[in-house]
Amino acid sequence: MGRRLPGTIVTTAGGCAAHLAACLGRERVRELSEYLAERDAAPRGDVRAGPRRARVALQDSCHLRNALGVHRQPRELIGAVADYVELPGAAACCGAAGTYSLRRPSDSATLLAPKLDAIEEADVDFVVAVNPGCLRQLRQGLRRRRSRVRAAPGRAARTGRERPLPRSSRLTGDSTG
Repeated sequence: MGRRLPGTIVTTAGGCAAHLAACLGRERVRELSEYLAERDAAPRGDVRAGPRRARVALQDSCHLRNALGVHRQPRELIGAVADYVELPGAAACCGAAGTYSLRRPSDSATLLAPKLDAIEEADVDFVVAVNPGCLRQLRQGLRRRRSRVRAAPGRAARTGRERPLPRSSRLTGDSTG
């Protein structure tokens, strides 16, 4: 289907971006943070945690970082709306790894535990995950620990909301694609 559709394909999932780029060519596919950064379309406003600007960390999507080389753009966009906090080991796998967390839950939990420790030690309000599997893994782990830290999809930090932007978005710059 992608070969029949003209133009750039933009996705909010790192793994999907990597797969589509392998199938359709890297020039046709962008992850949302990469797409917005290329257009100088930074989000406006602040993500708040009560009366203050939120402290937000990022868990890299392995596919996005390692397969596509995208790592600076999500951090810059988060930093536009929140106080960005770099996590030690943000580039290391969280243990989701596609079906790995389902097929090898014990091994997956072994990878996840130090990641959750680092998130809680960083004293952040939110941890953003660009990949749906990572998001599920972090949400589940943080919930089990009864952590006050919330895992949020990448679009939430980029837009300041957990739901997708309406068509009349609040992005600056050229947001037409």
